[in-house]
Amino acid sequence: MSTADLLIAIAQVAVALAGFSGLIAAIRTAAPDGWYPRDIWSLSWMLGASIGALILALLPLWLTLFHWPDDVVYRASSAVALLFIGAFVGVMLWAGRRLTLRGHPPRVPYFPAVITLLLGLSAVAAGAGAAGWLHELVVAAYVGSLFALLIASVLVLAVFLILLARLAQQKS
Repeated sequence: MSTADLLIAIAQVAVALAGFSGLIAAIRTAAPDGWYPRDIWSLSWMLGASIGALILALLPLWLTLFHWPDDVVYRASSAVALLFIGAFVGVMLWAGRRLTLRGHPPRVPYFPAVITLLLGLSAVAAGAGAAGWLHELVVAAYVGSLFALLIASVLVLAVFLILLARLAQQKS
């Protein structure tokens, strides 16, 4: 499978995960309990990670239209990935900390820390790729950072499914 095919596949999976976030929003809006503050925060994780994976998967394909060498395309894409993932994780950590201080701790322990660690490591890999330290591994590191975004989105989907299962168990 070529790198371009893999990037298109990642973009397709990202669109599907973004669609799941819309489905979750519809389900939670119809729930009698409504939204908890952490639910909106979790939905932001899911939507941000999936949309980020989508845009970052398409970025190298667009940059190749400028006829740049592959090394330049993936180093530039890695720089954008570093900026996006770093800013995204920073904002989500700040918002999560504010929620905790206001009495809304994470409803499923460990998931936020795992997602933060995963995306933090992928940002480091993207930064190494952008700096040119990875040489021929820059493409693998870049695609790995996209996989990390997809995994983060799936983990948040798992959080929503766990919460849904807890709710169903309480009602029975």
